[in-house]
Amino acid sequence: MKLWEFKKLADIPNVFLFYGDEFYLDLYSNKITKKFENNNIMRLYFDEWDFDISKNYLSQNSLFGDKNILVVKTNKWSNDFAKIASIAQDNYFYLFYYGDSKQVKTKGFGNNFVRFFKPDLREMIILSNEYMKSKNISIDLEHLKYLISKIDYRFLFREIDKVSMLKNISKNSIDKLLFDYSQTSFDELFDALFLKQEYLKKLEYILYEGVDEIAVLMAFVRYVNNLYMFNLHIKNISHENVSKDVLGYQLPKQIEEIRKKISIQIKEEQFLQIFEILFRNELAMKSSKDKHSLIFQTFIEINILL
Repeated sequence: MKLWEFKKLADIPNVFLFYGDEFYLDLYSNKITKKFENNNIMRLYFDEWDFDISKNYLSQNSLFGDKNILVVKTNKWSNDFAKIASIAQDNYFYLFYYGDSKQVKTKGFGNNFVRFFKPDLREMIILSNEYMKSKNISIDLEHLKYLISKIDYRFLFREIDKVSMLKNISKNSIDKLLFDYSQTSFDELFDALFLKQEYLKKLEYILYEGVDEIAVLMAFVRYVNNLYMFNLHIKNISHENVSKDVLGYQLPKQIEEIRKKISIQIKEEQFLQIFEILFRNELAMKSSKDKHSLIFQTFIEINILL
């Protein structure tokens, strides 16, 4: 099913497969979980996926006559997905596949699947307007297009949130907000945290130099996202050419080996928890006068998690 066909659906069928671009996967997985947040919903993310658990959950009847909803996110394809789809006919099964699209076998899902591709400018504007309408946010088309041209589209909604807080939106104010501080210094700081080395003094020095706490946090989000992509590349494709394939350029060999080492040490559920900490504290920073304490709190929380 193509995207335009999918969007024409009045309602998503109770058994459905989503795969392809991760921006759309995140978008629709959030919509699904929000829609069913008051129902009997089970979430199995990445390494949590288990055939027997899924089968047992979808085979049982709810005590209150409600439907059981299973949401699975994974980057590893299993032929058992088709079996779960057949079991789930009286309940709900939504599969979000983040792995290599070439591995997908739609048999068992009938026509109930959609493959997402990277959104073009027109689609990003449509998605942005839908999001801004839901949040009562207003950014004119000229500056919206400029913002889209400056960011990683996977973080589109969060960047819209940040820009919407500007008193006077202009290209200069957008540039200032999104200004990318020296990634080299940041990466040394982040490497130290994940390698269990001294990191607090490095953080103190960066802040002493006048770097904004939100800039550090946003650089941290990009760093962790790259680690996650390294992790997926190593697990699903190869240990070779990782930085070139993920980043689009080759890191020095020593640095690449450090990133590869760090990425494979982090478990799937830890990545999810780290992103949760980063996004939660980013939101808190927007309304806090004590950003200094919050950035230290962020690093300490992640250090404890590791």
